[in-house]
Amino acid sequence: MNGFNVFKAPPFLLEKLGKICILLRQGKSAYEQFAKNITDKDLRNTMLTLAQESNQFACELSSQIETLGGVPNSENVNEAIAEDELIISSSDGNEILTLCKKNENKMVAAYGEILNDSFLYEGIRKMMRYQLREMLCNFMRLNQLGSLKFH
Repeated sequence: MNGFNVFKAPPFLLEKLGKICILLRQGKSAYEQFAKNITDKDLRNTMLTLAQESNQFACELSSQIETLGGVPNSENVNEAIAEDELIISSSDGNEILTLCKKNENKMVAAYGEILNDSFLYEGIRKMMRYQLREMLCNFMRLNQLGSLKFH
């Protein structure tokens, strides 16, 4: 009997998936920190939704990376967040929304880069599309709430 034919994905694809996974984990930590400093219930709930979905999507990507023969990067994201904590602790709502907009731009760019890759497998492409769609929906909700609360 033959052994399993273990498929290994191209390293550049695993690297791109890993990059998004790290961004999602960093986002999760940042959104949780933001939520601690927001007094508005609706904005706080939207931030916590972003944090929860970021964590879920990072876990999904880690599983895909492992399935494709890679090693999921379980890098400690607290180091990357440490610089932002000083800003967050003294930020008002507008500054937090600005930081979220920067994070949104990073996420859209990272997802766009991998979705434009011709080597991406169709199942992963579908997963990446729904993740991006959900993230954009939450960012849109956050922007709408922010414009109602702070303008």
